[in-house]
Amino acid sequence: MYCHVTRPDSVVMEVEVDPKANGEDCLNKVCERLGIIEVDYFGLQFTGSKGESLWLNLRNRISQQVDNISLCRLKLRVKFFVEPHLLLQEQTRHLFLMHVKEDLVQGSLSLDLEQVVEFCALLSQAEFGDYNRNTAKYFYTQICGQESDPSTMNSIIARHKELHGTSQASAEYGALQLVSSLENYGVEWHWARDAEGHKVGIGVGPEGLLLCKQDFTPVNRFIYSAIQMATQSWKHVYVTISKDSGENLILLFKFISTNAASGLYRAVTEIHAFYRCDTVTSSVMMQCSRDFKAHLASLFLNESVDVGKKYTFDIQRTSREAYDRARRTLFKSSALSPVRQMSTEEEEGSCEGCRETIALRVKLQRLQEALTCALCCDREINTAFCPCGHMVCCQHCAAQLQCCPVCRSEIDCVQHVYLPTCTSLLNHVDM
Repeated sequence: MYCHVTRPDSVVMEVEVDPKANGEDCLNKVCERLGIIEVDYFGLQFTGSKGESLWLNLRNRISQQVDNISLCRLKLRVKFFVEPHLLLQEQTRHLFLMHVKEDLVQGSLSLDLEQVVEFCALLSQAEFGDYNRNTAKYFYTQICGQESDPSTMNSIIARHKELHGTSQASAEYGALQLVSSLENYGVEWHWARDAEGHKVGIGVGPEGLLLCKQDFTPVNRFIYSAIQMATQSWKHVYVTISKDSGENLILLFKFISTNAASGLYRAVTEIHAFYRCDTVTSSVMMQCSRDFKAHLASLFLNESVDVGKKYTFDIQRTSREAYDRARRTLFKSSALSPVRQMSTEEEEGSCEGCRETIALRVKLQRLQEALTCALCCDREINTAFCPCGHMVCCQHCAAQLQCCPVCRSEIDCVQHVYLPTCTSLLNHVDM
């Protein structure tokens, strides 16, 4: 079976999977081809029978969820948005930025004029490099939905010229850092009708629920600690809110289909677990449903039988667990890659001097990686966190952190340190 997967940058990938494959098999193949290890942040979306956007449950078979298997069209989307400094791979940051750009075009995220100038300049630097009037292209009209005036364009061009020499990775990191400060960053939107029949948008984000009008004008906001319960009944979702007065407020949302209602119920549970919990509880991971035939099989054969089992949620890691897993995986791969490179080049080298040169080159590579900022991957390490003492990033990235990315302890202050630079190491080796 072939799946056509559209990436956030509109590139379509063709992935071949087994007809009985789960959604996770397809996602892993897509991320493997893209070289992405941070798979936990992504998901696959498909269009339902009534035009609604639905998340593919990664733990269930694709054939059980998508109607047209012969032409399976999916979208690779960011399911859980995190802060840019928690993303360890440049490929992941690029897909995050492409998804954010699409949200800006749709209007779910909005920038003020100063932010628009900065974002357009950074985006152009990332996609086209240093300023060149013949190749430079800006995205003001797509992002703002209106024609730009000459003064705004001149400001964008001037800012683009100031970014001369900035690498693609640094420009993408800066653009993503700018958007991550917006109020609706990381919010997943669901559209329904309230008890009075008005169309409303329900945004499920890291902090709670946001209700808005069709033009994304905020109406109300509820934090997770105030949400007592969320239940689904066919096309309806009921959310019980605990008010400060002690009374309970029940919000009713009516969707166009049962699957769309399930999408909101699932989003509330999964997003709350991903951002707010230390680990995913077994009650969430093992919650499932069965059809009638499978229900009889579970009664008469064995309750734990997997026949006909459909998992309700597919979240298996929280944000903390996803970051730690990606960090360990990258550390292992970086530790093994120089060894493979050395063994291959050792076979080519025929003398003792060649082998010593290769060994020194591997050591230098490790030193350069150790002295490079783990967040922006561009500048050199020159900052220590107090009181934990960890040194993992440059002064520019450290100023944007509130807790240590290694031990997660709170940062009281940062201390500038002076380490041997990569340039001085190279000069030392040449001598």
